[in-house]
Amino acid sequence: MRDAGRLAIVLGVLVAAGGAAHGAPETEAEAEAEAEAETEAEAEAEAETETETETEEKDKDKKSKKDKKSKDKKDKKARKSKDKKDKDPLELAGRVFVRATAADTDLAPATGELSLDSARLAASYRWKDRMRVKLSLEAAGKVAVRDAFVALDAGGGARVSAGRFKLPITALERASAWTLPTIDRGAVAEVLEDGVGLTGRRDGVGVTWQPSGYAARLEVVASQSVATSGEDPARPLEDGAGVAAAVRGAVAVTPGVTVGAGASNREVNFVAGVGRYWAGALDLEVDLAARGLGLRVWGDLVVGQSHLGADTIDEATTFVAAQLVAGWRLGGADKGKRYVEPYVLGAILNPELGDGRDDLTDVTVGVAAGRWKRWRVHAQLSVVNVKAERPAGLAGFGADVDDRVAATVQLGAVF
Repeated sequence: MRDAGRLAIVLGVLVAAGGAAHGAPETEAEAEAEAEAETEAEAEAEAETETETETEEKDKDKKSKKDKKSKDKKDKKARKSKDKKDKDPLELAGRVFVRATAADTDLAPATGELSLDSARLAASYRWKDRMRVKLSLEAAGKVAVRDAFVALDAGGGARVSAGRFKLPITALERASAWTLPTIDRGAVAEVLEDGVGLTGRRDGVGVTWQPSGYAARLEVVASQSVATSGEDPARPLEDGAGVAAAVRGAVAVTPGVTVGAGASNREVNFVAGVGRYWAGALDLEVDLAARGLGLRVWGDLVVGQSHLGADTIDEATTFVAAQLVAGWRLGGADKGKRYVEPYVLGAILNPELGDGRDDLTDVTVGVAAGRWKRWRVHAQLSVVNVKAERPAGLAGFGADVDDRVAATVQLGAVF
């Protein structure tokens, strides 16, 4: 019995030892499995990180290639346009304005009119950068020459022009009707051209100097005298052959903002007599498109002498005129893009300083919309008011300016 008890104790010890020996390897295997699992998890995380990085790099490469492709396309288009211009020295351009107007004046019943206001065709020929020839005809109504000149490069930033062109008085008067946001320049501008004889197109010779690298420009013009009857008559040599002189200087004070100053000494044949008069002008031109803003402004102040209201043909009166055109363009960042541009025009003329109740005012509001530099539609309302004691001949020989309220719609296109 005693031996049997001892044998049982020995067997129990052996069994316990065997169980412990068998449990140790099981614990080590679990540890190894856990380590392997952690290693695999870390590898998967690294793989996912590498995949995300590769995806981001691919996206960046794709965007970079897309941007480069877009830039190359624009550069190619610009080169193509430049090459075409270089290869095609002859350029054709034109415009058509069709207008519907309802107007009420103080001397006649309200009227309505549908008219072809302008049908302009122009051809321009360039030979290298040394010569330019331009011819512009207006075919609406009686065919008439608008511009016809030859311009030659004289070197050193100078250019000599001879023919028929606009006088360099102010930026507003020089701007094309297509460039301005309004339908026209207004009643005061018409008086300065037809009544005072200061602005408009003349036969003449001019020199323009704009040195390379400078934001300044100087223009000097000698032109034929003008008659308020609409003719440009020859004058005796002893009177200077009726030659008029005009000069204007302009400088860009900051990108998109240009200021200018001009002066004129002209001879005017106003049928009843011939007189020589002076005038001076200050002007401002603003276009902030390069800054991403739609503001456009033209403004001027003109002071001078004229025959309007003079008691005798040998006397002269002094006039003052101020004009402002402003618009704010929304859209139209590139040619052919949609745009809308509300605008306002304000102008005042005092034809005789010192006399009361003789001034003329013009207030115009409107909006233009269409495709930038392609076509546009205007809707405009203008109110012109003239005082009772205004001098005769404000609109030229035998022509007057009356109170007028006009609503106008115009469709215009250029090519």
